[in-house]
Amino acid sequence: MADKRKQDDTQGEAGTTRDLPGTGPAADGDATQDAPTTRVDAQPTAQRTAKRPQPRELPREDAGEKDAPSSSAGGDRDGTPADAAATDAAGNPVARALRKLAATVRAHRVATACAAAGVVLLAVVVTIATGALSQNLPSLGKVGRDALSNAPQLKHEAGAFDSTEALVAKSASGRSVSIKNGTVTAQARIRYSNGSITATVPVRLTYVRDTKGNWLLESTRRSGTTSYAATTGVGTSRIRAGVGAILAKADAAGSSGSSTESLASLYKDATLKVGKASFSRKGQTETVTLHLSEAKGYATRSCTVTAHFSFAAASGSWELTKATASSGARKLSLASLEGTWTGTFQSQEASGKRCFGARGQTLSLKIESVSADSKRLTGTLGCVAHYHAEPDADVDSSDGDWQLTDVTFEGTRVGEKDDPTGSTYAFELTTPEDSQGTIVAWVGFGSDDDPTRAVARVTCTHTEQESFLLIPYDATATYTDVFTLARQ
Repeated sequence: MADKRKQDDTQGEAGTTRDLPGTGPAADGDATQDAPTTRVDAQPTAQRTAKRPQPRELPREDAGEKDAPSSSAGGDRDGTPADAAATDAAGNPVARALRKLAATVRAHRVATACAAAGVVLLAVVVTIATGALSQNLPSLGKVGRDALSNAPQLKHEAGAFDSTEALVAKSASGRSVSIKNGTVTAQARIRYSNGSITATVPVRLTYVRDTKGNWLLESTRRSGTTSYAATTGVGTSRIRAGVGAILAKADAAGSSGSSTESLASLYKDATLKVGKASFSRKGQTETVTLHLSEAKGYATRSCTVTAHFSFAAASGSWELTKATASSGARKLSLASLEGTWTGTFQSQEASGKRCFGARGQTLSLKIESVSADSKRLTGTLGCVAHYHAEPDADVDSSDGDWQLTDVTFEGTRVGEKDDPTGSTYAFELTTPEDSQGTIVAWVGFGSDDDPTRAVARVTCTHTEQESFLLIPYDATATYTDVFTLARQ
């Protein structure tokens, strides 16, 4: 049948059939049957508009997904070819995740897309983390082990009150690992100890890959300031070795004058007893009590010194911050003189002829008390008193020799110029006045040659009235018996 439709030369551009849906070469190629006779120019505008797809005829979201080509057939739903998707999946997981995010946003409404975007972003973070882990960096445990096995030697200058034992690496912990330009840098801390103090040393380790992809430790270097901490207080041996410095500190605190002999000099040969020690690990401080006693001959000195120490974290040393000595630390004590002494006769000095009535007799000296300043003595004396005139010649005894016992005395310490005994410490003993005469004794303890030397000199004075050419006068006889003393 011949085509009865004719082109209307009056049609405008809007009425051209190639502009309508379903027309064109592709559609005409298969049209072999006659179509109903319809003139294009006779169609109303509203009718032509009705031929266009209406909103209700638009594809639904689920229908679009069903009609979308399968990724296995030609690529992903976002239009990426299959070979490109495979490349992204294998080489750049982050790019693929972002591409999926874009596809999701296009395929869903706004509210749903926002929720999906959060999920995908979380997947991106996980993917990034997984990518970092896929670098197979050294673990913190490995870093710690490598730091310990390659720990640098730690030199520590011990102070006067510090342990001299070497610090040895005991443990280490990895702190962080990072990678840049194919080189891994790790941070670690190494803990050293010698039983008295610990030291924490920060170190930097560097790693490189070998040809098999393994991380190899390249170097270990210190990377920061070493910090120290005390685990115990100052050792007793260090206290003993540094007692001179402690006494000097106490001297300075006491503001002793330049003419005063220093405590360090007074106690240079002292017996030291380290008493109570109080160590604060939290405060890194310690307080130690020292008891010192110095004995030289019959004289002793004693004092209690309290020393305060503080541990310096920067230097790793104990520092003596303060020291105080008890009152009377410089005072001499002759309390050791208390007790009973016996004297053995040695010789006699007389104003005339001598009487040896004390020979073979024992001198008894009982010192009952010594004053706190060691300048006064009290006690009793037993000796032979020569209450007679001078004999015409030296005699073994005289009728006026009396054996006295428990004669009380008071003693006063005398200086070198008033000391007839030549002793380091000398006392003049006076007894109550007697109608027969007076007795004065000197006792001396110690000397430059012999600090244990002890002597006594007992002087008896007797006065009798005599006459010369019928002129009366008082005749005084003096006898001094010399004894060596020994403690009973």
